[in-house]
Amino acid sequence: MGGPDYDTYECQTCKNRTYQDGSNDPSVSFKMPTRLSPERAAYAVRSHEMEHVAHAKAQAAEEDKEIVSQSVTYHTDICPECGRTYMAGGNTRTVFRSAPETYEAEPVKVGANLDLLA
Repeated sequence: MGGPDYDTYECQTCKNRTYQDGSNDPSVSFKMPTRLSPERAAYAVRSHEMEHVAHAKAQAAEEDKEIVSQSVTYHTDICPECGRTYMAGGNTRTVFRSAPETYEAEPVKVGANLDLLA
């Protein structure tokens, strides 16, 4: 019970599968539908999600925020035509919080609080 011979069979579903970013991050890849072979999809999806990770870190630094947690999940699926497992997409989740405020005490000045008249 084997699937198609991948060396000779060209699955039209896999050949025509496109990937597109659904986030509101305008500066990442795949804003337009992009065709990827099943062999390249895993690499491309991982690389794309790392763009989101890097942008979140830059956003935190720019907005003086702290990243509380960050996770990336990947989704696989099985092609209904050829039965091949492929990387279907990913999701990056970042939780920010305002950076805790720090206060610097005034440096101690020797003799500043000394009353010589008393």
